[in-house]
Amino acid sequence: MPGSGNFFFVRSTKLKPSEVVLLDGKPLWNVSVATFARIDEICGEGASRIFAEPNVKNQDDGGTVNVAWFGSYDDDPRELGMVDRAKLLRVEEDLTQKLAALRPALLDSEIGGRVAAMLNLFDQNSIMAVGEHAVLTNWGALPHDAMASQAGYSHHVGATIGRFLRADMSPGLPGRAWAATGGIETVPQPQRREDPIQSKSAARLVPTGAVSPVSLRSGKWWIPASLIALFGAILTYVCWPGNLVYEKEGPPEAGILSQLASTNEALAKDIATLKREVSKDSCELDPTLVGLPPRDATSLQSPADAGTGVAK
Repeated sequence: MPGSGNFFFVRSTKLKPSEVVLLDGKPLWNVSVATFARIDEICGEGASRIFAEPNVKNQDDGGTVNVAWFGSYDDDPRELGMVDRAKLLRVEEDLTQKLAALRPALLDSEIGGRVAAMLNLFDQNSIMAVGEHAVLTNWGALPHDAMASQAGYSHHVGATIGRFLRADMSPGLPGRAWAATGGIETVPQPQRREDPIQSKSAARLVPTGAVSPVSLRSGKWWIPASLIALFGAILTYVCWPGNLVYEKEGPPEAGILSQLASTNEALAKDIATLKREVSKDSCELDPTLVGLPPRDATSLQSPADAGTGVAK
């Protein structure tokens, strides 16, 4: 029965006894529970959860080993090839971080060689995604081609777990000095080294707001020089005689004033006429104000003509 909190079924596989990595003549699987406990002790609680726990049963003919793998994550297990792109990135990141956390166990004198042998995976499908957690199955097993030569071993590791390992980490085979380092390089950031005496001297000599000689030597002298030239040009333009002086407006022409006076006078007469007509009876209003003919023209018609509508 599985232990160490690994109660959830992940997958089952079949392997040949010759494909199982042996340590002191026994499969690594036989001491998996004790190894998990030591990994958690060295690397932190839960660090061993990256490894699924094997439950092994041998066939009667002895030519096949049936292995049921159990993990500690209660979720839907899938092979990496069946995971969508967005989720796959998160699973691979989880795998990279969990493998990096095993570095102290690889350096441990007690289980270092054992953990290095556990990093051997049988094939690419041995890495499973359980939810967004990465879990290793078929660990501690290799096909015959991978164990036949160092070149075959290095190629197999690179195609399975090598691309998720740091460059200073490597699986290993008990009894063989083979190594296949990981593919994740850590590029150190270049650090600029300065003379502390020179830096302090420059800081004391350069006043606040001044241009540092260091910046002039580094090729950035043109920035403050450009600003000084720009402000100097603006100041010269403002202070130069004749600039920013606006001409006075001249007096308006006499003809325009005369025309405006005549227009105002005509409007005043019209307003006065309208005021007089408003005070009269409706029969006495000037008909021309509403577009009718003058009153004298209507008085020329006789009553008879007015009835027939014919003018004499």
